[in-house]
Amino acid sequence: MNKWLLFFICLGVVAIMFFCPSSDGEDKSPGVGTIPAKQLQLQQPIADEPKSIMVELITGLSKPPFIIQEQNSGLQLDIIKAAFLTQRITPQFIHMPLGRNISGFQRWNVDGIITVPHNFKSEGAYISQPYITYQNVAVSLASLGLSLKVIEDLTGKNIVAFQNAKKYLGNRYGDAIAYSLNYREVALQLEQIEMMYTGKTEVIILDINIFKYFLHNHRSGKYLQPVDVHYIFKERFYSAGFKSQEIRDKFDLGITEIKENGTYQRILDNYLE
Repeated sequence: MNKWLLFFICLGVVAIMFFCPSSDGEDKSPGVGTIPAKQLQLQQPIADEPKSIMVELITGLSKPPFIIQEQNSGLQLDIIKAAFLTQRITPQFIHMPLGRNISGFQRWNVDGIITVPHNFKSEGAYISQPYITYQNVAVSLASLGLSLKVIEDLTGKNIVAFQNAKKYLGNRYGDAIAYSLNYREVALQLEQIEMMYTGKTEVIILDINIFKYFLHNHRSGKYLQPVDVHYIFKERFYSAGFKSQEIRDKFDLGITEIKENGTYQRILDNYLE
């Protein structure tokens, strides 16, 4: 009998120790639904990351490869988007004729304008570092054997130039073309290229990247004729203008970053190589 009594007493003590909470108030049993404190910390909501902000920028109408309006892309627009992406900013582009860009920037409730001369000055405008280069050139078929080393060599030639070339290319150009045998300016720059390849003009005046973009997309037939590219004009460096110094500074940081990481060159190659 004593043995059975001792057995039940021991069994009762064990039961009390198992089911009663520990003296420090913590339940150390692996009960159902128990989550360790460390795991609880990991499951706490993570603070929201800063949201992207949007800026509205005035730009010109389609001028491939710089601006391709119907696709909301182009060499220049892609550079701007990539630069702002590094700063969590999303640009939205408002297209209008180039001649109205600056007045639209000054009068409208917009954040910036994408193409202004690097030395542009206007009250309340913060101008970025130059981020895009325009290089006008003269192009002729190699079979003509033309030697164009300076602007004055255009005198007496048949020339088709881009619209308002006389306005943008200066007095020396204006004096030279005054004695051209046949001079025209056209709005559609693809028309210039077609006229050169079909022998309807001797020389065309246009931006080198517009010409490269055309060749990038036309690699057969008459467009395989060799050409001479005459670099008789100076490069022109263009910036963007903003109404906020903070946005301008972020844009400059973005341009620097995409140049350093190779994105800028990849965008150029995508359109021109």
